[in-house]
Amino acid sequence: MVTRVKGKRVRALRRYLSEHAKTDLADAHVLAAIPGFGGPELDPLHLPVPRSHALQRLTRQRGRFQDAIAAARRRLLDLIRWASPALERVLPDIGTRLSMALLQRWVDPEAVLRARRSTIAGFIARHASGNHPHSGPFVETLVEGLRQAAREARALHRDHVDFAELQAEIAIEIDVMTAHMTARADLDRKIEALYAELQPEDVLRTIPGVGRHLAPVLFGLLQTADRFRSERHIRGFCGLFPRRSDSGGVERPRQKITQGGNDRIKRALMLAADTARKIDPDLAEVYWRLMTGKGHHHKQALCAVANRLVNRIFSVLRSGRPYVLRDADGRGISVAEAKAIVAERYNVPDAIRATRRANRTQLAA
Repeated sequence: MVTRVKGKRVRALRRYLSEHAKTDLADAHVLAAIPGFGGPELDPLHLPVPRSHALQRLTRQRGRFQDAIAAARRRLLDLIRWASPALERVLPDIGTRLSMALLQRWVDPEAVLRARRSTIAGFIARHASGNHPHSGPFVETLVEGLRQAAREARALHRDHVDFAELQAEIAIEIDVMTAHMTARADLDRKIEALYAELQPEDVLRTIPGVGRHLAPVLFGLLQTADRFRSERHIRGFCGLFPRRSDSGGVERPRQKITQGGNDRIKRALMLAADTARKIDPDLAEVYWRLMTGKGHHHKQALCAVANRLVNRIFSVLRSGRPYVLRDADGRGISVAEAKAIVAERYNVPDAIRATRRANRTQLAA
């Protein structure tokens, strides 16, 4: 049997046994000594099957592309807000095809004001898609908005900004962003096909909060329920628990989440928990009770919800049966009924949320 020991555990024990030395020999002695020091039971190394490992890699790669797209979008917004503040209000959502096309061509105020209205209107008609009309009042309003934003940008900066070079910079940023979006779409198709092969029952997506993109991420990281001994074991693997500071009968609240566990699975679980608490009455009750009765702030309560979500994930993976939403009496209910129960019984007032944020800020200060 092969066992993999966490590097942090090795480092902590090495500091105790050999504080001023970090060598391969010192690490070898530490690794040999770890079983005799007690603590958490050592788990055998789990080697995923090749297809599961491929799913894990593909979802990680998709995450990198998603982060790159988000970073490019933030940079575009920063450039727009600096160079032409009024342009953000004029454009549709920056992630749409029309907005990216307009940014790639019509940020330079001189170019906008030199061009004929019909030229800009024709450009909009060629790149409009989805819910954006190709003609009519929408196009006329957008053209006038672009021209007004150009006038304000020219008056604001006068000779202080080289808008031609800025236009080229934005065009490159959009090219990179578009390439990442195309690659992400290709990955989505591969991930979905691989996930359908490995998880044909698709029981994970029956759990509220675990949607199209999070299910492959979670399955790629967890892979199988057989590798975990219990719910407690899988929760420990996910690492969603706060540090504990307890001395002299007094426990210090509001401790940070430990750094144990996989960052990707923690992020996925927190995203899923934030959606699940708005749908599942049982999880909504946990969140509501911690926020209103225990004095927890949003992230603390969400962490507790995520841990209960892990229990559901473990259950459906082990049994292969879909998750069923239920009310307080154990009766199966629809998503619409569940949302109605949550809205009626487990709404956290805005005043309480503001108080929790204020308390956290005061503690940090």
